[in-house]
Amino acid sequence: MSAPGAEGGDGHPLLHRRVRDIASRGEGVLTAVVHEWHGGRLLRIAYVQPATGVAWTTAVDNIGPVLWREASPAEEPSEGGPDS
Repeated sequence: MSAPGAEGGDGHPLLHRRVRDIASRGEGVLTAVVHEWHGGRLLRIAYVQPATGVAWTTAVDNIGPVLWREASPAEEPSEGGPDS
């Protein structure tokens, strides 16, 4: 494994990008990937920060890029707005 770097631990192509955790189905920004010892094994752990709420960790293999997402009702244009 590569040595941890100064920014976000282990270099990862999705670092500081929006990702989805397949285990929890949560989405957020990948803020760091670090090496941690768990049960006598060295694992790569991803730290994910959602837009609101508490950050969580998951195995690096559980994360993938967010390719698309449906707009929430708050993000959809409303009738009578400036674009109508």
